[in-house]
Amino acid sequence: MLKHPFSRRLATFLLGVSMSAIAAAQAYPDRPVKLTLPFPPGGSADAVARDLADKLQSGGGGTFVVENRPGAAGNLATGHVVKAPNDGYTLLVGVTGALAINPELYPNLGYKPETDLAGISMLAQAPVVVVASPQSGITSIQQLVSRAKAEPGKLSYATNGKGTSHHLAGELFKHRANIFMLNIPYSGTPGALQDIAAGRVEIGFLDLTAAMPLISAGRIVPLATTGQARSSALPKVPTVAESGYAGYEAMTWIALLAPAGMNPDNVRKLSRMVNAVLAEESFKKSAALKGLDAVGSTPEALQQFVNAEAQKWRTVIRQANIKLD
Repeated sequence: MLKHPFSRRLATFLLGVSMSAIAAAQAYPDRPVKLTLPFPPGGSADAVARDLADKLQSGGGGTFVVENRPGAAGNLATGHVVKAPNDGYTLLVGVTGALAINPELYPNLGYKPETDLAGISMLAQAPVVVVASPQSGITSIQQLVSRAKAEPGKLSYATNGKGTSHHLAGELFKHRANIFMLNIPYSGTPGALQDIAAGRVEIGFLDLTAAMPLISAGRIVPLATTGQARSSALPKVPTVAESGYAGYEAMTWIALLAPAGMNPDNVRKLSRMVNAVLAEESFKKSAALKGLDAVGSTPEALQQFVNAEAQKWRTVIRQANIKLD
């Protein structure tokens, strides 16, 4: 029994703090939440973020708005969120490059995703698609490898830029297949796709969503996708793993994170809200139309995944000796 007046006052204070914390968790979010995105409007990640914001809002979860902060290969938006208050009202729609690749390529980022961000939930994943120009005569991964070994250094592959997740997917494949191909980094996907379709470049490791129209039109040839399972967007196209390279996987992904130190109760509450949206058939179908698979996770599982991805791509970058100019 607490008899001392101070002890009673302390107990009352602690009870008040506890009740206030519970009330705060129950109320969250009681003002608009910004989903900060490292890309300009348009594109699959932007569309997923906006669909998620609309679903959360229409479901009574609060007000959610998308804020586009493109620039510096995703580092600008990521750095902004890292430095934001950890009250849960500024969140990051994080992507593979900014979270798992850039920390190795940019030595002076000023933040570490593993320690400066807290995972909320995975949102969506998509494989890279390996494509060939019709003029190359290559129609399978096996033919690609045979050609590369027969004529070392003569094959080139296009990507959407040096040090991107697509470039690293190509480097990981080169390492696994023990072949050499020259990377031709474009300043974006459209130019790479057009040059492959025209036969100016033989191979590409490119964005699935952007490649789909040219694949459907027969202007480029899909050889494989880079996930563990076949893509729902290209169910007849085998994976790289199925094509003789078991264990190979290179996914692009979109995830929701917060500044480190966000109230754990609010993290779990938001994670449950987000996962409920991701489980809706309408959301899954909308994501599939963009070449994405809607995939949720617990906060803990996301944190472990991001850390594992960072280690994986760090190893590839060092093996391939990739350095930005």
